[in-house]
Amino acid sequence: MRSLIDKLPFIFLVFLSACSSRPFLSGSATDRDSLSESTKRELVAAALQSAKGEYKGAVDRYRKLLTDQPTNAALHFALSKAYLGLGVVDSARMYSEKSVTLNPGNKYYLRLLAGISHQTNDYSRAVELRRQLVALEPGSTEPLTDLALEYLATDQPEKALAAFKELLTLDPRNETTLGQVLLMEIKLTHYQDAIGTLTELLERGDGKEKLRITLGELYRQTRQYDLAVKTFREVVRDNPRFLPGWLGLFDAAVQSGNRPAFCQDLDLFFNTGQISLEQKIDLAEFFVARSSRESSFVEPASVMIDEIKKRYSGNSPMTFRLQVVEGELLFQAGKVKPALQLLEKAVHSKKAKKQKKLYVQAGSILALCYDKLGYSDKSIHLYKSILDLDSGNILMMNNLAYILAVQGKELPRAKKLAMKAVAAEPVNGGYLDTLGWVLFRMGKYEKARETLEKAVELEPLEAEIQDHLGIVYEKLGNTKKAIEMQKMSLKRKVK
Repeated sequence: MRSLIDKLPFIFLVFLSACSSRPFLSGSATDRDSLSESTKRELVAAALQSAKGEYKGAVDRYRKLLTDQPTNAALHFALSKAYLGLGVVDSARMYSEKSVTLNPGNKYYLRLLAGISHQTNDYSRAVELRRQLVALEPGSTEPLTDLALEYLATDQPEKALAAFKELLTLDPRNETTLGQVLLMEIKLTHYQDAIGTLTELLERGDGKEKLRITLGELYRQTRQYDLAVKTFREVVRDNPRFLPGWLGLFDAAVQSGNRPAFCQDLDLFFNTGQISLEQKIDLAEFFVARSSRESSFVEPASVMIDEIKKRYSGNSPMTFRLQVVEGELLFQAGKVKPALQLLEKAVHSKKAKKQKKLYVQAGSILALCYDKLGYSDKSIHLYKSILDLDSGNILMMNNLAYILAVQGKELPRAKKLAMKAVAAEPVNGGYLDTLGWVLFRMGKYEKARETLEKAVELEPLEAEIQDHLGIVYEKLGNTKKAIEMQKMSLKRKVK
């Protein structure tokens, strides 16, 4: 059977080690021994209460003991732990700070205070304490790891990187630490260093695909396109079904401006029997999405779509999806009329509404085409049709509310739709702009101002929102603010 002392919490053992060599109080030897035994019994009782989760009772006992021994660091430490159990963090920190002041070389006291400091968002204090722990335990990986993570919490990536590199000197084979070094190097855009770290990781392993993809991406970031292409080609050669490898390969070719290489790799991609037609359309759709942000991807996306149409013209189940993807690309490229013609054909096909997600996607782009060409009634009708099919679609609610506001039609319905959109996404500046504009059209100018000011705060780069707020200021007679908004809007439009 284990003795009572074996069953006591670690905290009591710390206390005993801290105070075993000192008398408790002055007085006769008999008094001291008697009081010592009494104090030990109180400590045992307090420690057991704390171990059982009876923190209130433990706190009361520890506080009574402190009245006789106010400079006992172990008691302050024990009381801090009990207060933590109660969730009273301020008191826990106060007693923890006292324990460290009384015994600054105790790693357990330092570790507890560092944790509490982190919990209370005092990261600078936590870092200071972690540094002390590293100094107390040279050559130990645990305190150094904690320090590195504390640096991350304080957004000091350079210092975190230095700590992780120091960890590698203590444990050079630790792949987790090497991975952290890699992440820090990428975060800090130390791409050449990251390439070296990643190469080392690959040399240790079996050529994991994700690591090789990351290496290719780093080569691409550093404009070493030949090395990027070489790396991605090795990936797809070893696993032709791995789509991220193909995506990286095409990205590198597009960004380097090497059209022949792109066409060559694209031909290889389409001749790979291990990739389904659906996956090929997935990749084309991704390039279409990229084309909305980067014009250099418009032509490659178009080439992909043409290649799919040429090779799979008889595959009717995929025809509708391909029409939607192509229609979106045409719209992104500014070819609104061709996009409209293609998407009208798609959404009016017999099977369109049976593919709800695609129908909504196609309909939303088609409605934008109608907006661009001034066919407001058609746009409104289409948005209503989409909401009949997908009543919870927040984006469609917002779009319908906005066009109704622009047209000055069905304003109560527009307000209801706009409020639903804002309730679903209260920090969406675009949705707040719609609601603000609806309120303005309803003559609720003060509420419109409040709403649009929030929208501008959330989307300070959106000229249209600034235009709307400027108009509201003008309506309210605040000429100075109206001019200020007009200038801000003009500045954005010029850029």
